Amino acid sequence: MFLLSTGIRSVTIRFMYATDTILTFAFPAGRLGGTRLKISFFFPVLALAFIWRQDLLFGIMATAILLFSVFVHELTHLLAARSAGGDMEEISVWPLGGLVEPSVRGHLQQHVQTMMSAPLVNLLLALSCTLTLSSAQITPLLNPFGEFAIGQGESLATTAWRVAFLCNWVLFLSNLIPVAPFDLGLLLRTYLTSRFSDSESRDLMIRLGLVFGLLGIFSGFVFDSSALVTCAAFVLVLQIHENLRWYEVAGSTESYSDYEFDDLDEESASFAESWAEYQETHESNDESNADVLGRWRDQREQERQEREQEERRKDEQQMDEILLKLHEGGRDALSTSELHFLNRVSVRFRNGKLHN
Repeated sequence: MFLLSTGIRSVTIRFMYATDTILTFAFPAGRLGGTRLKISFFFPVLALAFIWRQDLLFGIMATAILLFSVFVHELTHLLAARSAGGDMEEISVWPLGGLVEPSVRGHLQQHVQTMMSAPLVNLLLALSCTLTLSSAQITPLLNPFGEFAIGQGESLATTAWRVAFLCNWVLFLSNLIPVAPFDLGLLLRTYLTSRFSDSESRDLMIRLGLVFGLLGIFSGFVFDSSALVTCAAFVLVLQIHENLRWYEVAGSTESYSDYEFDDLDEESASFAESWAEYQETHESNDESNADVLGRWRDQREQERQEREQEERRKDEQQMDEILLKLHEGGRDALSTSELHFLNRVSVRFRNGKLHN
């Protein structure tokens, strides 16, 4: 899908691509302090896998513990980002963390604190589980690629503590992998972006992810570990997905932005004129020329634009009130929610400028 906007002398073409794929699809789960919360569809898939391997009770318990551990992980990111003057527009809870990078302003040290605080919290949760477990129960879990086995006569509470230890231990280890979207990988990309251009840093990160994925698959075959092969293959798929998405965006931006009519070849100019003619005809005689599906899409698009305009109007009204309050009483006069609102608007404005 693309939008073509015409001016007196220029035409700008922007390709719109789906932001949700099979890897990033998630269910909305409300809001958390003004931040959208989503849960990855991989969680019900994991629940079915746990139930298949063990039983219904274990599947529900393991999924709930993993979901709680990841939620605490992402909540730590959110709190750390806000304490550093940043924010998170969205939390997408994924089995190994989150898929949305926190927006942090300031020096690299603040980025380090924001990104690494969450894995450290998972490590602390894992260590707290050891208070109720013996060394014999913990030692087999130190290898995250080992098989989880329930001991003969083991109580449900003991199994839950072992699952909690394993979930938080895996979250800690996986987010130390220097590959996006894991925490250390995002931190490494932030550092590379400060030293190189954005395209160069992303290219380096994608290549690094491909190397890690291929080495992981090779190591899994050497050590006969199907779990390692699976995880490495998943990392490899993530990097291929990131690679395709990045070069699609970069290619469309470089190839189709800010064209002048005088610079267009004959075929492109003809296309632009045809599209403009279609737009005019479509707007003047929409009911007779558009099919049912087209009219439904147009109506949905109009409703979406009206909702966005209403949200912008409310945000502008709230911003005016906060600015007046800030002018009269200073920063100390603002509540925590008002400060968070200012941060969200600032992040949204910056992201809008970056993507325009």
